[in-house]
Amino acid sequence: MIFQNSTIDMALLPKAEEVELTPIEKDYLKVMRLEWLLISGILLLASGFLVFIVPPFQTFPGYIFIIAAFILIIVFYYILQTLAFKKRAYALREKDIIYQNGIIIQQTSICPFNRIQNSSVSTGPFERKYGLATLHLFTAGTSGADLHIKGLKESDAQSIKEWIAKKTADEEPATA
Repeated sequence: MIFQNSTIDMALLPKAEEVELTPIEKDYLKVMRLEWLLISGILLLASGFLVFIVPPFQTFPGYIFIIAAFILIIVFYYILQTLAFKKRAYALREKDIIYQNGIIIQQTSICPFNRIQNSSVSTGPFERKYGLATLHLFTAGTSGADLHIKGLKESDAQSIKEWIAKKTADEEPATA
């Protein structure tokens, strides 16, 4: 057998950006906001602690600064969550799954099924309230190659997980 390494015409490659992506469930935005509300409560307690314990924050400009910073952080993150939510989408194809997310740094991850070694579905307390789940796909690569798709209906996440498991089991092993 003669070694060949031909050039590939870039125009003939499939275009991932042409794939129609499915947005994650709208209820996941509520989950994101509930989680942020919990974190905001903790930040509020920490801010209150600063006002009562640290002398510079006990004066008029000090506690106004803390309140203003707290409100700014909450509003900024609220807007950030809304924008980030709109950028989350996925697509299930014959041989891989695509996940897209990110606002400033937009990321498109394509995970071929033949690289997946394990998969799982998890639900947090807020996700359970809305019937949502996170699909975790663990690949043969490094930990950065793993894929986690949040905001799927729990039934969809389970179905995708089972479909991928069947798909990877049906594939014939590579031969040398």
